[in-house]
Amino acid sequence: MTNLSDNLEDTVTQEIYGLFPQPVGRYALKDYPALRNEIYTYINKVKLVDETGRESISHNVKQIGSRNECIEQSPLLSQQLIEIAKLFNTQTYNYDVNLAISEAYLEMAGEGALYAPHEHSNCLYSATVLINYEKGHAPVKFRRNVTSNYYPVMQFPSKGYSPYNLTEATTPMEEGDVIIYPSMITHGYEGNATPNRITLTVNFVPI
Repeated sequence: MTNLSDNLEDTVTQEIYGLFPQPVGRYALKDYPALRNEIYTYINKVKLVDETGRESISHNVKQIGSRNECIEQSPLLSQQLIEIAKLFNTQTYNYDVNLAISEAYLEMAGEGALYAPHEHSNCLYSATVLINYEKGHAPVKFRRNVTSNYYPVMQFPSKGYSPYNLTEATTPMEEGDVIIYPSMITHGYEGNATPNRITLTVNFVPI
C-alpha cells in the first residue's frame, strides 16, 4: 500500500518532460572476430566501386563490392542483423511488423572522408555496422531534425548543453557494434582522420 503524504513540501511542483525522444540503438555482434574474418575474406576478393550514386553527399568514400553481395555471402551475419533490427523495433516503436534487409553495402573511408548529413528513404530502420573502427575514425553523428530554418526560433549563446539544446550528438561505439536508428534521422560523419574506416550500411523494410 502507498502512504499518501499530507506534507505539502513533498508535493512535486516542478517537472520537465522530454517528449518524443528519438531512439538510437547500439548492439554488439556475436562472434565478431569470426564474422570479421569472413567479411575480410570477401573484401579481398572484390574490387572497389567508384560510382555508386552517393558521390554528391560523400568525399573520399569507396564502396567495396556490389550492393547486397556481402550480406548474400554471409547468411549468419544477415540473420544476426535481422534479429538485432527486430529487437530494436520491440524496444522502441514496437510496430506489429516483421523485418527484412532491403539493401546493404560495404564502404571504406579514407583520410579526410566525410558523409554529408542525410536520411534514408523507402525503409523503416537503418544501421551502420562498424567493421574496422579504430582511433582516428570518425563516429556517426546524428542531427536534430527540425522543420524550421531557425532552431530555436530565438537563439542565444548557451551556458551549457542539455538534451534540449543540442543540435547534433553521437553515441559510444566501437568495432563490432551495430548502430541502428530510424531511417528518417539525419546522420553522417566528418573529420575522418585515418584511412581504412570500413562500415556496412544496412536498410530494413517491413514485410
